[in-house]
Amino acid sequence: MSTKAMGIFLLFLVLLAVPQAAPESDTVTCRKMKGKCSFLLCPFFKRSSGTCYNGLAKCCRPFW
Repeated sequence: MSTKAMGIFLLFLVLLAVPQAAPESDTVTCRKMKGKCSFLLCPFFKRSSGTCYNGLAKCCRPFW
């Protein structure tokens, strides 16, 4: 095996070994913003600001 082919092979192995960054789910984002997930309307004194459970529920956060 030539040195060029060996270098390409090693680069390929390194790219496979590097973990891929997974996007954060909308539920985790809601919890980080101090929100609560609700399948119904948001409770009184809370507003909808995004989604939860891959768009199936609303992220409800306090007004203040």
